[in-house]
Amino acid sequence: MTLTQLGISSFDESVYKTLLRETGLGVSGLCVVLGCAEEDIRASLRRLADEGMVRLDKHGEPTALSADESIGRLLEERLKRLHAEQQEFLSFGYSLIRQSGAWRSPGHLQRDDKDMCDRAEELTVHARREVLTMQPNPTLTPQTILAMRRVGVTCLRRGVTVKALMHKRALEDEATSALLTELIQDGAHIRLLDGGFERVLITDRETALVRAERSTSPSTMLVEQGALVGTLLSFFDRCWSQALDASTLLLPGRGPAPLDEMQLKVLQVMARADKDEVGARQLGISVRTYRGRVAELLKHLHAANRFQAALRAKEKGLI
Repeated sequence: MTLTQLGISSFDESVYKTLLRETGLGVSGLCVVLGCAEEDIRASLRRLADEGMVRLDKHGEPTALSADESIGRLLEERLKRLHAEQQEFLSFGYSLIRQSGAWRSPGHLQRDDKDMCDRAEELTVHARREVLTMQPNPTLTPQTILAMRRVGVTCLRRGVTVKALMHKRALEDEATSALLTELIQDGAHIRLLDGGFERVLITDRETALVRAERSTSPSTMLVEQGALVGTLLSFFDRCWSQALDASTLLLPGRGPAPLDEMQLKVLQVMARADKDEVGARQLGISVRTYRGRVAELLKHLHAANRFQAALRAKEKGLI
């Protein structure tokens, strides 16, 4: 993992790392070590200062700030930008889907919560492999709770995978929290997401039901076009990868085991080291063993890559 993934140029990263390695190195020293012009070095230092990674005195001489603090701040900013981007894409995608309703027959549009529950049950009854749902309301209505319990249990008993994205504040409601606990115990996968999103149900990655609550005239739409369903699936998968596993809060004993001392060391080195060879050398292990340890961490953190693992580790307070 390099700082370029957090918005820092490779040149600025080199300047920052040189300052960390050689404490007290000034502008002239950086010019010699990096073989660059003073103008380029000073421009880089100003950018690093703007990012809160170095402090400049009145003469423009730099002092590198703590890597943990600096990188932590960059991770937080990156997470904020990712969340804002996610919400922008979601709003854009739902807008396209709502607009597509103008090309469909009125029979595909419903207008109240009962219709949503009835249509959702109708779809899930016929689900063969997978049911994905997003529930943005912090507090579910009694009718929705009954429907989710009935549908969820039925699907799970038939061997259908159930994944639900809930609002983070859903755990504050006793009835909703009890429902989620029950579903997790029965084998459902529940994750928690912050921010605004629409109600969505996707069955077998082929058919979707969308409840547009934030429009001027809330409505429910059945989506069967492959491209639009694919768009919703992309949104769901993106949100799912960034959401918090609810089982760690509702059933802490059922969550993944905590990282041991060696895993924590590998995680910290992985977040800093540019190359596997460097990380392995810092830990005193072979490159092959180091890569195996990294693979274990990615699996433990449910991360697709090292950057995502670092983000999740930051969220959990591990780095």
